Amino acid sequence: MAFYVWGTDNWGTSANFVYVKTQKGANLWETRKHVEDVIKKTDPTYMKEVHFFDEVLNSLYVKEQNLTWLITIFSLLAVFISIIGVFGLVIFESEYRRKEIGVRKVLGSSTQEILLMFNKIYIRILAVCFVIAVPVASYGVHKWLENFAYKTPVYWWIYALAFIAVAFVTSLTVTYQNWKTAMQNPVDSLKNE
Repeated sequence: MAFYVWGTDNWGTSANFVYVKTQKGANLWETRKHVEDVIKKTDPTYMKEVHFFDEVLNSLYVKEQNLTWLITIFSLLAVFISIIGVFGLVIFESEYRRKEIGVRKVLGSSTQEILLMFNKIYIRILAVCFVIAVPVASYGVHKWLENFAYKTPVYWWIYALAFIAVAFVTSLTVTYQNWKTAMQNPVDSLKNE
């Protein structure tokens, strides 16, 4: 069976593509040779190349696979840069608030209370960023998926999982740096006053 597609956007005076369907189990290489011979006899100026449909279909997704790799690489790079940024901000804030931490320790605050105070600040900032980022990401993903005939659903738990992962890394960073500051002797941080 053969299907002829005429001209640009299915209009025109000559066929631009011919789709040939073979029987199940047919030898594809012999069929390809036969199709090339028939085309040369029928219209020697028609086409020079014969491709299997699965090859053509796979070539359409090469661009998407490359885009996937680029998105993955740049996402990991963005996460790495943001972790460095959070770490730098936490170091700056813990040094800036060293005396406050010392006063809180002298007045009876535990290390856990100090760590909880700092983590609450960063989790609030993260929540605000998450509320802004989810609609933007959702819109971008839905626009990208419009290019496909078959769409995969984007579930809410993917965004929740991303929030949990980022919150875990942020909390780990904040806790580590502020724990070092909170475990220092408060007398050393208050000495300069």
